[in-house]
Amino acid sequence: MYQTEFFAIQELVPEQQYSLYNKHPEKLFMLFDVAALRTLDALRRRYGPIVVNNWHAGGAFHNSGWRPWECSEGAALSQHKFGRAFDCKFVQVTAEEVRRDLVAAPEREEFSLIHRIEAFDGMSWFHFDTGNHRREHGIAMFGAK
Repeated sequence: MYQTEFFAIQELVPEQQYSLYNKHPEKLFMLFDVAALRTLDALRRRYGPIVVNNWHAGGAFHNSGWRPWECSEGAALSQHKFGRAFDCKFVQVTAEEVRRDLVAAPEREEFSLIHRIEAFDGMSWFHFDTGNHRREHGIAMFGAK
């Protein structure tokens, strides 16, 4: 089982899910697609600290990683619910800078497993996923201008 190099499981799941497995929280890593976890680590290595969920530190983010089926946030079949998506809030760079880097060099290691991103106006986070919707060439970009 792959466990991330940089993230505690509390940063990736909602508080309710964590509390169900708090005696063996490492088992929660099984909720995630390995490609998504590896991408998260690769983004952290390149861009520095990333906030996914921060509920455990008193923050407002609860559903930026894995989401339960009954979660009303996002789409009914959101890739978050399959453990294949993360909403990353970068500390040292902007999400727009990361999106520009991806467009300029999609073959870089940190982008190589990404199948889709979202790039809507005003988006301050970097949504990526590793879901089963890769286009024949390149990364699908939803909301891109």
